[in-house]
Amino acid sequence: MSMLRLVPFGLLATFLSAPAMGAAPSDRPVLAELFTSQSCSSCPPAEALFHELADDPSLVTLEWHVDYWDDLVYGRYGVWKDPWSDAAFTERQRRYNAEIRGTRAVYTPQAVIGGTAEVNGARRSAVYGAVRNISASDASLSFTRVESDRLAVTAISAEPAEGWVAYFVRDIENEVPRGENHGRELGGRHVVRKLVPLGKVRGEVTYQIALPEEGMGCAVIIQAPGPGPVHAAAYCP
Repeated sequence: MSMLRLVPFGLLATFLSAPAMGAAPSDRPVLAELFTSQSCSSCPPAEALFHELADDPSLVTLEWHVDYWDDLVYGRYGVWKDPWSDAAFTERQRRYNAEIRGTRAVYTPQAVIGGTAEVNGARRSAVYGAVRNISASDASLSFTRVESDRLAVTAISAEPAEGWVAYFVRDIENEVPRGENHGRELGGRHVVRKLVPLGKVRGEVTYQIALPEEGMGCAVIIQAPGPGPVHAAAYCP
């Protein structure tokens, strides 16, 4: 069985009074989020799709592993607790569904596009259809390296919003010996490990965040409370 590797990291998010200088605004890609689980037999096709979508420059993709399938007993193959799952990610999905569908009921694989639309995460046409329907926003993000391990992030939004930074593992791969996906080797890209609040955004605000460690990446999200519509999203450079 292959070893499961987790990369530890530290993070810092502090408010800066001075805006970033000399940074170019992002190209305003659309945020595409996948809620999935290694304990769900319907999820590998969605994870494979999002593995491809991670290379699409018009998207910022994030993969959130939920925990509500971690206790599922699959006959003699027993239980597989997804090592990437987190109850906080389940709560994010429930809150999205409350905003979008009017219910906290959840399912996998579910894709949430732009914070406003949800579709089956394994259906490429549905995902891209939702992406095409996302309205453009005037919000923007820009980045400036301020120290070797820190990044200044300037967010501009005319609408009240919240800033977040999602730290993710760039690539994962591990064998699943039990549960619905027993005997399979599953992988993923941009698998979130932690979501850190940056604070409220109205007008122009600059924050400082810790850069991710080796093997990790991060994405900054400017989003209406709820969570609601995503005004801007960009990968950390």
